Amino acid sequence: MSVHETALTKSLDDILTHRKQSGLPLVTIDGPFLSSPPDFFSNDYLSLSTNPHLRELFLHKALSAPRLFGATGCRLGPGNGEAYRALEQRLAHFFQSPDALLCTSGCVANEAFWSTVPQPGDVLIFDQLIHSSIREGTRLSQVPKDMRYTFKHNSVSAFKRCLEDILKRHHGQIVQGTGTVFVAVESLYSMDGDFSPLEDIVQIVEELVPKGHAHIFVDEAHTSGVFGPDGRGYVALLGLKGRIHTMVHTLGKGWGHRGAVLLTSSMVRKYLINYAKAFGYTTTMAHMDVHVLNSCLDIISGPKGQELRNKHVHIIQYAHTHLRNALRHFPPQIIALNLPSTRPTDDALDRAAAKRQADLRLYSPVIPLLSPHAVDLADYLVNRGYNAGAITYPAVKVSRVRPIVHAGNTEAEVDKFVETVVEWATAKIQATGLEGKRVGEVSGDGHENENCPVIRGRL
Repeated sequence: MSVHETALTKSLDDILTHRKQSGLPLVTIDGPFLSSPPDFFSNDYLSLSTNPHLRELFLHKALSAPRLFGATGCRLGPGNGEAYRALEQRLAHFFQSPDALLCTSGCVANEAFWSTVPQPGDVLIFDQLIHSSIREGTRLSQVPKDMRYTFKHNSVSAFKRCLEDILKRHHGQIVQGTGTVFVAVESLYSMDGDFSPLEDIVQIVEELVPKGHAHIFVDEAHTSGVFGPDGRGYVALLGLKGRIHTMVHTLGKGWGHRGAVLLTSSMVRKYLINYAKAFGYTTTMAHMDVHVLNSCLDIISGPKGQELRNKHVHIIQYAHTHLRNALRHFPPQIIALNLPSTRPTDDALDRAAAKRQADLRLYSPVIPLLSPHAVDLADYLVNRGYNAGAITYPAVKVSRVRPIVHAGNTEAEVDKFVETVVEWATAKIQATGLEGKRVGEVSGDGHENENCPVIRGRL
């Protein structure tokens, strides 16, 4: 047996083989590599990563910069400097936050916060579709499993019932003690493409939780730079300044680069610097990244950023309309749009929240195409030059391909993409013999219905 053929490699191979035999795809990152336009699958919402003006701004800063490359260490050691703190202060001012802490990624920011800040005796409650990095952070926290709860995705009524139940169960710690209720949601959930009913959640927290005993956390990964005044995000759009305690804005999606910033109080920042291993033991971003992010902020906060957001809104609405019209005649056994606005509800709280969402007239750049044949659809798109990928169980319960619309996309590109999807769906419906079956959009979300389950097992 060679050094590469061991009991471990056999065990790993057996697991991968079982995964494949059970119908789950084996993911590979070894190709094909498709980088040519049009882009319908990256997170580069404003198309900044290919923006020539951003390139010019960065190169101008880079040519006069004394340092560009590696940070040479973590922020607690030699990898610190005036430029990092200056960028944090600029970001705090832009996002109208008391303070800011740069992190190397959104995952690091989430894990750093959730593994460190909640204390013994605190209670955590979060949307059941919250990002896995937050779940992983809570797993590493000092809060035991029986103090960690989830609520049905985007359901205001389920959130309220869950919170009421928590306050009854943990009355001594929260109402009469020193404990804190931590609430975590995302602004835009990237797998379903739906927005959080954040206004309602904040109002319920403020009504039910004693003042000073709540901490609301919003992950703005998929709205930063894209929504709100000057691109400041969903919280700013809703006018919730001062009512959200901590936000994470990732800088690798709408910002077109990489990294993240935790926006929080100076006390929480100080605590994270001293106790968060995910922050303290990580080599910080290179000096080059600081110059890129300053250049990104120059664009996002200025007139060119607003121009990109206006283009983005137009092309998103165009894509929604054309995909809806093109796919409405296909049965959901082949393909369907997952439109959050079509989900029915019998609960008054959820109906009111849905109406508020509709009144905002927001269009998500993420437009999931649900299909039990998602892998086949992704392969078809790849063969036609799109950098597509299928998202399947266990990442989601309902398989899908997830197109994302960008500011740089054109109407002609959208038309061609829709045409390609329709070609596939037409061929698939003929191959499966489903002509004439019931058609319609999928309105269910395929998620669990529990109002407030305690987290069980590994997160």
